[in-house]
Amino acid sequence: MNRILYLALCALVCVAPIVVVAIGMGWPVTDGTAAGIALLLIPILTYPAGVVGTAFFLILTLTGLTTLTEAMALAAPIFAGAGYLQWYVILPKVYGRKDRGSKSAPISS
Repeated sequence: MNRILYLALCALVCVAPIVVVAIGMGWPVTDGTAAGIALLLIPILTYPAGVVGTAFFLILTLTGLTTLTEAMALAAPIFAGAGYLQWYVILPKVYGRKDRGSKSAPISS
């Protein structure tokens, strides 16, 4: 998956429920429902590094510092950053994947 597309999907998953609550659209979506939907979907993109974002989200909400949608908006960059580091920086280094731009020796038969 393209890096920009990955970050865009993470942002969309985190921000879309907040927009639905803000706009209203006549749907019976509450603050908790929207944050719950986002919190169920974002770990799919960021598993297992998304635990960092989930912990940040829970700290903000359980201490009462923010509402659920505010906590999701603040945790969205942490989710995206953790997933990006995991999928595009750490794992390629660990498993030795070379950059797409590097040229390899041609296979001769």
